[in-house]
Amino acid sequence: MVKANGYGTDNLLVANEVESKVDYFGVAFPANGFELRANGITKPIFVMASTPHDLAKMANENLEPVLYSIEMVKVAVALNQAIRVHLEIDAGMKRLGLLQHQLEDVITLINNSKVQVVSTFAHVVAPGEPKHDEFTHQQAAYFNTCFEKLHLGLNNTPFKHLMPTGGAIRFKQYQYDMVRLGIGIYGYDSANQLNSQLKTVATFQCSILQIIEVKKGETIGYGREGSLPNDGKIATISVGYGDGYLRVFGNGNAEVLINKKRAKTVGIICMDLIMIDVTNIDCEPGDVVELFGASIKIEELAKRGSTIPYEILTNISSRVERIMVD
Repeated sequence: MVKANGYGTDNLLVANEVESKVDYFGVAFPANGFELRANGITKPIFVMASTPHDLAKMANENLEPVLYSIEMVKVAVALNQAIRVHLEIDAGMKRLGLLQHQLEDVITLINNSKVQVVSTFAHVVAPGEPKHDEFTHQQAAYFNTCFEKLHLGLNNTPFKHLMPTGGAIRFKQYQYDMVRLGIGIYGYDSANQLNSQLKTVATFQCSILQIIEVKKGETIGYGREGSLPNDGKIATISVGYGDGYLRVFGNGNAEVLINKKRAKTVGIICMDLIMIDVTNIDCEPGDVVELFGASIKIEELAKRGSTIPYEILTNISSRVERIMVD
């Protein structure tokens, strides 16, 4: 999965790096697929959230849309041209997808058309959470029933897939013909079973711009919310919420790494800049600051921001330069 700009990294860099190692790419919207094609990606690409108006162009550009409703199926059939598609089943997500009672109509429509169903899939709701395992098994059972109906009814035999990274790890019996590796290939396992074996892929860094001395009681930053408990030093670093570093990380709610030592944020996170307490750190302007990476884990930041690692990664804005390091 290289949607959301490769989970906040760079979809083109990632796609080019892993194309020889995967069978399919998955994206969210047609524009993402068109971009991959325009930049030389030739592997099959399935598009999870297109609209009926997108189908003709997708067929012409060799993208494979997900059909998630009867309306989408009818539009694909009405194109009267060869198009490879994927059928999504709603097995309990209640987001997008076809239901079991609709499949007879789907089979009739598709069997009398030029539409080829490549795969059938569903989304599990909580594959990484043991407290919801019973529901996960229920979802798998419902999906299997729908797949068998399609398998018996369609003119061709589609392959099936159900699990993302965390689910593929915890439910090996549901790996089926393919698994959709999402955040796992970026170094994080939402099921928390393989994190010790995964390498951190994304490192978010910036630099120190200036270091100044401040007195106890002097206020720092917007709203006069920042201060130090004693006389000390603050460093201003070249990143802010405009780069996707959340405002909630201000006022000491997060730490960064400078020269192997941790430093807390001071005051409110600005749009372009952050102040940090470097009173006890030997550093100077130009030194590299790690916001997350091998030492400041995205799981840690997510917990401090009351969110999930997905949001931390995908929140990094387009103005942040991406560099691929071999």
